[in-house]
Amino acid sequence: MTPPDSNEKKAGGVFYGWWIVAASIIGLSTSPGQFVFGSLGIFTLPLSEEFGWNRAEISLALTFFTISLAITLPVIGRLVDNYGSRRILLPSMLFVSLGLVLIPLVLTQLWQLYLIFVLIGILGAGANNITYLRTISAWFDKNRGLAMGIAVSGSGLGYAYMPVLVQYMIEISGWRAGYFVLAIIITLIALPLVYFMLRETPQELGLHPDGHTHSTLSNKASVESGLHRSQVLRKREFWLLFFIFCVVSFSLFGLMIHFVPLLTDRGMSRIDAAFAASTIGFTIMGARILIGYLIDRIFAPTVAFICFLLSAIGLALLATGVSGFSAFIVAMLVGASIGAEADLLAFLTSRYFGLKCFGEVYGLLFASLLIGTSLGPFVYGLSFEMSGSYIWILVFCSILCAIAAVVMKLLPHYPDFEVVDSKSD
Repeated sequence: MTPPDSNEKKAGGVFYGWWIVAASIIGLSTSPGQFVFGSLGIFTLPLSEEFGWNRAEISLALTFFTISLAITLPVIGRLVDNYGSRRILLPSMLFVSLGLVLIPLVLTQLWQLYLIFVLIGILGAGANNITYLRTISAWFDKNRGLAMGIAVSGSGLGYAYMPVLVQYMIEISGWRAGYFVLAIIITLIALPLVYFMLRETPQELGLHPDGHTHSTLSNKASVESGLHRSQVLRKREFWLLFFIFCVVSFSLFGLMIHFVPLLTDRGMSRIDAAFAASTIGFTIMGARILIGYLIDRIFAPTVAFICFLLSAIGLALLATGVSGFSAFIVAMLVGASIGAEADLLAFLTSRYFGLKCFGEVYGLLFASLLIGTSLGPFVYGLSFEMSGSYIWILVFCSILCAIAAVVMKLLPHYPDFEVVDSKSD
């Protein structure tokens, strides 16, 4: 498999940047967020039944995973800025696959689960959004939001097919088979596709961003413009985004891990609960494409305000004790914000701070998302163990999402880095 000829792409064929997006969809569907973090919710009950661990103990593995990921990602971001995405992404995907294989092969003690999740968080960090979206930012400018939205819909695709696939494997062959299948998908499908298709910049193929015959942006404006890390850390926008994505991820990703156990507690079968969890994935997939389209045309914080309010409503409804068909409605409301997060985090990073240090800055902001993600599943599990239900944590997280929506409205308009750079020259 080789990239389409660059001259053909100049002559009116499909712009190769969209092939980058297509490869990213498949790659992101198998990222640690889906295959490691997201899948543990499906494995929680089988692991509890076999080993006697409670939900809070199992969920703590995700806290260790996300903390290790949060510490590692800023370093990964700098490596991506310096060495490119491919050199970081490909070995990281392989490490994730190896980690998934280790779980069914060696797991007998709880500390082993924690250790494997920490190792995946460190060695597999480069298989997350950061590597794909840094590349897509170089390939697109005018259509950046749409391209990012379509690419990260792959995350939603993973959340859509993973729960049903894993639950099916658990039903017919046990939980160990579920982990083996996830590793096979990464190794035999996603990794080869990314290896052959992903290219760092359009200049490698003699192309320009967005497929223009002549670049509308200089290389400096498209790739090197923006703020240094020290400048970013002094910006109010950075810390507002840090807060927003931390509390939203705490609220929503905590729920994702406990969604299947929560629904089975309310009388739904495990397979029906898995289908409800898949609804979150399908909503994420659709929301990311739609939101990517909208943020190219509407001020992104306004779009985020609406999405976060919808999730606040969904959490509030879930706190009332809904199940059955209503659970699928909640899944769609929650999926709208999870779908918005990845689009918005990358898009707002590029628009507010530029591409000069995109990888490093995105890594820092993604760490904020991971801080919330690391705490959410454990706090949800602890709340259940202490009170016997999820009601109070759902009410609390509904309020947090509403606050995040209001704070998002405080963000100003984007700076013009072409103007800034021209003044500094």
